Amino acid sequence: SILILGFYFFVVLPYTQAFFRSHPWLYRYADIIFFAVVVILTVYKTNLTELGFSKKYLNQHLVLGLIAGGILLFSLPLLETGLKSTGLIDHELFGEKSQSHVSNSLSSLPEQLTTLVFIPLIEQIFFTGIILQSLLKKMNGITAVYTSSLIYTLAGFKLTLGTFGLGIGASSLYKLTGTLYASILFHISCALGGILLENIYPKIRI
Repeated sequence: SILILGFYFFVVLPYTQAFFRSHPWLYRYADIIFFAVVVILTVYKTNLTELGFSKKYLNQHLVLGLIAGGILLFSLPLLETGLKSTGLIDHELFGEKSQSHVSNSLSSLPEQLTTLVFIPLIEQIFFTGIILQSLLKKMNGITAVYTSSLIYTLAGFKLTLGTFGLGIGASSLYKLTGTLYASILFHISCALGGILLENIYPKIRI
């Protein structure tokens, strides 16, 4: 894991920033391509059960992931309703966001599927199934969860509380269940929440 992360942070990431800026597609997806290659090699050499795809208690873990993701998604209309009821929705902070960040319409179906399914699947296998599992063998659970979440936040310069929260939530669900199902569903819900913020609730996008 240390070698993989070292190669990513000291080779892939700087090389992408330096040479792929003129190639939008490569610049956007270079990190996920690297993660996917690592995941494919890991799946080839590792038992899927050990990676986090045990079928034991599958239904319970799926339900837990749906509940966690559902709570996140349900909070969006609640937040908008709360802001409207207090009049804060018309504050210039939210007004500027809504005017300056109006969605450029829903992207193509392949791009939507990549955002909603492929990226959450690959990132959860990489950061939770591989990195977090490795950390759990070397440190206590809480430290491992926070460390893997910090690594996820730093990857690709996604330095936001939302990204860190996603990492904490997904890592905690893995620690609780021992599988990746709930973590993947939670990540998909976060990705869907991002799309809803862009297109349905632009005023509450912070």
